[in-house]
Amino acid sequence: MTDRWRQILSRYGQTITLYRQGQEEGTACRAFLQPVQEKGADFFQRQPTPLGLVRQDRWICLGGPDMALDELGDGYLAWGGQTFTVRSAQPVYLGEELVYWWGLLAVRD
Repeated sequence: MTDRWRQILSRYGQTITLYRQGQEEGTACRAFLQPVQEKGADFFQRQPTPLGLVRQDRWICLGGPDMALDELGDGYLAWGGQTFTVRSAQPVYLGEELVYWWGLLAVRD
């Protein structure tokens, strides 16, 4: 199953760069990044704070089994001129096999 997922990522995924904590040079990976679409009318992309506006938009990341999103520490992901921090990450298994990583990302300012 992981071979099929890698083929799909290779063909349709975006090239992202993972920067682990303390690492100056990133690792190129393939993943799907998509913004979370909120249905509620009360959702705002930017939240006012005493220090100014703070971005609140979130993104979903689906990556290969080699991405290990939970091991970035204070690291981040880069794609399309933006950088993202990992808010939550979970490995997804099919039986005993790690198939892909699911991650909820936030845009870094």
